[in-house]
Amino acid sequence: MSLNIGDPLPDLILEGPDGTVSLHTAARHGPLAIVFYTEDATPTCTAQLCAFRDDFELFQETGASLLAISTDDRTSHDRFQGAQAFPFPLLSDPELQTGDAFGVLDDSGKRILRAVFVTGPDMTIHAAIPHYNPANSDQFQAVFEAIGLDLS
Repeated sequence: MSLNIGDPLPDLILEGPDGTVSLHTAARHGPLAIVFYTEDATPTCTAQLCAFRDDFELFQETGASLLAISTDDRTSHDRFQGAQAFPFPLLSDPELQTGDAFGVLDDSGKRILRAVFVTGPDMTIHAAIPHYNPANSDQFQAVFEAIGLDLS
Protein backbone atom coordinates (compact mmCIF):
# COMPACT_ATOMS: atom_id res chain seq x y z
CA MET A 1 0.00 0.00 0.00
CA SER A 2 1.52 3.31 -1.05
CA LEU A 3 1.64 6.48 1.02
CA ASN A 4 -1.31 8.82 0.59
CA ILE A 5 -1.89 12.54 0.91
CA GLY A 6 -1.62 13.52 4.57
CA ASP A 7 0.61 10.58 5.54
CA PRO A 8 3.85 11.44 7.35
CA LEU A 9 7.05 11.55 5.33
CA PRO A 10 9.29 8.65 6.39
CA ASP A 11 12.60 9.87 7.80
CA LEU A 12 14.97 7.80 5.71
CA ILE A 13 18.59 8.30 4.74
CA LEU A 14 19.89 7.38 1.29
CA GLU A 15 23.26 7.43 -0.42
CA GLY A 16 23.70 10.39 -2.79
CA PRO A 17 26.49 11.66 -5.00
CA ASP A 18 27.93 13.79 -2.18
CA GLY A 19 27.23 11.46 0.75
CA THR A 20 24.07 10.67 2.64
CA VAL A 21 20.78 12.50 2.13
CA SER A 22 18.00 12.64 4.72
CA LEU A 23 14.49 13.00 3.32
CA HIS A 24 13.44 15.08 6.34
CA THR A 25 16.40 17.44 5.95
CA ALA A 26 15.67 17.87 2.23
CA ALA A 27 11.97 18.58 2.90
CA ARG A 28 12.71 21.28 5.50
CA HIS A 29 13.79 23.69 2.76
CA GLY A 30 10.47 23.80 0.89
CA PRO A 31 8.46 21.63 -1.47
CA LEU A 32 10.22 18.39 -2.32
CA ALA A 33 9.38 16.03 -5.17
CA ILE A 34 10.54 12.46 -4.55
CA VAL A 35 10.69 10.67 -7.88
CA PHE A 36 11.03 6.90 -7.88
CA TYR A 37 12.23 5.20 -11.05
CA THR A 38 13.00 1.59 -11.86
CA GLU A 39 16.43 1.55 -13.45
CA ASP A 40 19.17 3.83 -14.75
CA ALA A 41 19.47 4.32 -18.52
CA THR A 42 16.34 2.42 -19.54
CA PRO A 43 14.17 4.15 -22.16
CA THR A 44 11.10 4.86 -20.03
CA CYS A 45 13.01 5.86 -16.89
CA THR A 46 15.32 8.08 -18.96
CA ALA A 47 12.25 9.78 -20.46
CA GLN A 48 10.76 10.16 -16.98
CA LEU A 49 13.80 11.89 -15.51
CA CYS A 50 14.63 13.90 -18.64
CA ALA A 51 11.16 15.47 -18.56
CA PHE A 52 11.86 16.74 -15.04
CA ARG A 53 15.36 17.82 -16.09
CA ASP A 54 13.98 19.78 -19.03
CA ASP A 55 11.52 21.69 -16.81
CA PHE A 56 13.75 21.92 -13.76
CA GLU A 57 13.74 25.72 -13.84
CA LEU A 58 10.10 25.50 -12.74
CA PHE A 59 11.26 23.72 -9.58
CA GLN A 60 13.77 26.48 -9.00
CA GLU A 61 11.13 29.19 -9.53
CA THR A 62 9.00 27.73 -6.73
CA GLY A 63 11.92 27.00 -4.41
CA ALA A 64 11.24 23.28 -4.72
CA SER A 65 13.75 20.45 -4.79
CA LEU A 66 13.72 17.06 -6.49
CA LEU A 67 15.32 13.79 -5.46
CA ALA A 68 15.31 10.77 -7.79
CA ILE A 69 15.53 7.29 -6.26
CA SER A 70 16.23 3.82 -7.68
CA THR A 71 17.96 0.67 -6.48
CA ASP A 72 20.97 1.22 -8.75
CA ASP A 73 24.39 1.71 -7.16
CA ARG A 74 26.53 4.86 -7.19
CA THR A 75 28.62 3.72 -10.17
CA SER A 76 25.50 3.25 -12.30
CA HIS A 77 24.03 6.55 -11.07
CA ASP A 78 27.25 8.40 -11.85
CA ARG A 79 27.26 7.07 -15.45
CA PHE A 80 23.57 7.93 -15.90
CA GLN A 81 24.05 11.38 -14.34
CA GLY A 82 27.03 12.03 -16.60
CA ALA A 83 25.15 11.00 -19.72
CA GLN A 84 21.98 13.00 -18.97
CA ALA A 85 23.22 15.98 -16.91
CA PHE A 86 20.40 15.85 -14.38
CA PRO A 87 20.34 18.97 -12.15
CA PHE A 88 19.09 16.89 -9.21
CA PRO A 89 20.71 14.03 -7.30
CA LEU A 90 20.15 10.35 -8.02
CA LEU A 91 19.89 8.46 -4.74
CA SER A 92 20.50 4.75 -4.15
CA ASP A 93 18.04 2.47 -2.35
CA PRO A 94 19.73 -0.94 -2.84
CA GLU A 95 17.96 -2.58 0.11
CA LEU A 96 14.54 -1.26 -1.03
CA GLN A 97 13.89 0.35 2.36
CA THR A 98 12.64 3.61 0.86
CA GLY A 99 10.61 1.90 -1.86
CA ASP A 100 9.03 -0.29 0.80
CA ALA A 101 8.31 2.64 3.16
CA PHE A 102 6.56 4.51 0.33
CA GLY A 103 4.75 1.36 -0.84
CA VAL A 104 6.13 1.44 -4.38
CA LEU A 105 7.64 -2.02 -4.81
CA ASP A 106 6.52 -4.31 -7.61
CA ASP A 107 4.67 -7.55 -6.87
CA SER A 108 7.96 -9.45 -6.52
CA GLY A 109 9.19 -6.96 -3.90
CA LYS A 110 12.51 -6.73 -5.76
CA ARG A 111 12.08 -3.58 -7.87
CA ILE A 112 10.88 -0.03 -7.37
CA LEU A 113 7.95 1.15 -9.48
CA ARG A 114 7.81 4.57 -11.12
CA ALA A 115 6.10 6.90 -8.63
CA VAL A 116 6.17 10.53 -7.49
CA PHE A 117 5.42 12.02 -4.09
CA VAL A 118 5.51 15.67 -3.07
CA THR A 119 6.08 16.79 0.50
CA GLY A 120 7.18 19.89 2.32
CA PRO A 121 8.38 21.37 5.61
CA ASP A 122 5.34 19.99 7.44
CA MET A 123 6.73 16.48 6.74
CA THR A 124 3.47 15.18 5.25
CA ILE A 125 2.68 13.92 1.77
CA HIS A 126 1.01 16.67 -0.32
CA ALA A 127 0.67 14.67 -3.55
CA ALA A 128 0.93 10.95 -4.24
CA ILE A 129 1.18 9.35 -7.68
CA PRO A 130 2.03 5.72 -6.88
CA HIS A 131 1.88 4.57 -10.52
CA TYR A 132 3.58 7.38 -12.41
CA ASN A 133 3.43 7.19 -16.20
CA PRO A 134 5.93 9.53 -17.90
CA ALA A 135 3.62 9.79 -20.93
CA ASN A 136 0.70 11.05 -18.82
CA SER A 137 0.76 14.85 -19.06
CA ASP A 138 -1.90 15.20 -16.34
CA GLN A 139 0.36 13.41 -13.84
CA PHE A 140 3.34 15.53 -14.90
CA GLN A 141 1.27 18.69 -14.43
CA ALA A 142 0.02 17.46 -11.03
CA VAL A 143 3.61 17.34 -9.76
CA PHE A 144 4.15 20.99 -10.67
CA GLU A 145 0.86 22.04 -9.13
CA ALA A 146 1.79 20.20 -5.92
CA ILE A 147 5.08 22.13 -5.62
CA GLY A 148 3.13 25.37 -5.84
CA LEU A 149 3.26 26.33 -9.52
CA ASP A 150 0.10 28.10 -10.67
CA LEU A 151 -0.69 26.58 -14.06
CA SER A 152 -4.02 28.34 -14.62
